[in-house]
Amino acid sequence: MKNTTELMTTEELRSAGLIGAPKAAGAHVKRFLQRKGLTAADAARDLNVAKSTVTRLINGESELSIELATKMKRVYNAPVELFFRIDAQYKAYLVAQNLSKSVA
Repeated sequence: MKNTTELMTTEELRSAGLIGAPKAAGAHVKRFLQRKGLTAADAARDLNVAKSTVTRLINGESELSIELATKMKRVYNAPVELFFRIDAQYKAYLVAQNLSKSVA
């Protein structure tokens, strides 16, 4: 562990059990909808998409599309830029995990 004046890296924080693995955008969309008191059916209705589109996203079975993000921004003023940044971090984490497994 580093002394108190040094910052810990993300990997050090993860190794120490202080933070978990990053999550895909869908997990954050799910929390966003929950905080607004919305179900997947509510969101599907409001966004004019099939309920399965929303449920696949929040269950991690599909990725956040530009089209759905645009609708979420327009209807809910959702922080879609943040969702995409988080998703990019998640994907980079998966690549790093795959690389570490292939080297080991």
